[in-house]
Amino acid sequence: MQRIGVLGGMMDPIHVGHLHAARAALDAGLDRVLLAPCLTPAHRARPQAPAEDRLEMCRLAACVSDRLEASDIELRAGPCYAVDTVRLLLRRYPGARITWILGADKLPTLRRWYQADDLFALCDFYVCPRPGFDAAYPVPGARVDILSQVEIKASSGDVLKRLRALDDAEALLPREIARYIALRGLYQPDYLPDLARYGMREKRVRHTLGVRQTAVDLALRWGASMQAAAIAAMLHDIAKPLPLDQMRALAARYGLRLSREILEDGNLLHGPVAAAIAEHELGVSNGAVLSAIACHTTGKAGMRTLDKVLFIADAIEPNRADYPGLSEMRRLAKTDLDAAVLLSMRRTKEYVLSRGLRFCSQTETAIRDLEKQKEETK
Repeated sequence: MQRIGVLGGMMDPIHVGHLHAARAALDAGLDRVLLAPCLTPAHRARPQAPAEDRLEMCRLAACVSDRLEASDIELRAGPCYAVDTVRLLLRRYPGARITWILGADKLPTLRRWYQADDLFALCDFYVCPRPGFDAAYPVPGARVDILSQVEIKASSGDVLKRLRALDDAEALLPREIARYIALRGLYQPDYLPDLARYGMREKRVRHTLGVRQTAVDLALRWGASMQAAAIAAMLHDIAKPLPLDQMRALAARYGLRLSREILEDGNLLHGPVAAAIAEHELGVSNGAVLSAIACHTTGKAGMRTLDKVLFIADAIEPNRADYPGLSEMRRLAKTDLDAAVLLSMRRTKEYVLSRGLRFCSQTETAIRDLEKQKEETK
């Protein structure tokens, strides 16, 4: 007889607490555990992430074991009742024994679940202890065993709080799920605007999404926050569509202290102006994000990892048409971040000087600073 566990709920998002419970249930004798996000919970607010994203995060989480499986069995229209899910599973797996896995916080309400007596007759229960709740709470009629070797301390609320602070929540989320959240723009702070509102046309939006994809992967590679990289990427060009005189007006309004060469060139000015818009109009307060946005057009001395990640992501994102040095920059970005940024700045300098134009002194300073750092690390 096959023993199948069901770990349901919103999975909004799935986190290490869910995975610890699933592994404990497997250790307790189950053959397989289904990670089954529900479409519409019967007694809770609607989930924040779309169903397809929550299911995909469960698929990513299930990759750690061939005895874990993401299941869409609860992604059905209408209120999602456990008893209906168990009936569907028994039809899908004739002769199987079904065990419902839940946290101790759910025990006091279990007797009030829809058609509870039928549910208790159809399946067993594994209960995971949670701080502040009685895992031995009596539930008449239910066959309940306690998974005493695991205690769920994480919650989706904890995860969301960290994500909205632009933290990857490493202790609470598997890295691949944190990456997926950043790439898909899930659980973003309220300040992230509709890019079309800032006059971005389709090509610019496509570029922005390409920068986000590249920046997130580079942040994962080089140890920066993927959530911060995603936000910086989505906001880095919000000033780009503005006319130069409007950029200058915004720079004056927000008291930006910029050199004349930056104020006279929209290709340089849109970075610091975008950072000012993000801070003063959208309410972005994360200093690392604002720094990366501000210097993505010029670089600066003392660039931090996120600064470098956004700078090079802007230069090498997958929608960029080929230009001299692009393939080498893409290669270096995976192996030597400083070298990739330095090559990008040098290529830009060659191009600017070849056209008889003046090269940005702030970028020149950034080049010298990166060269000095590389020399010191030899």
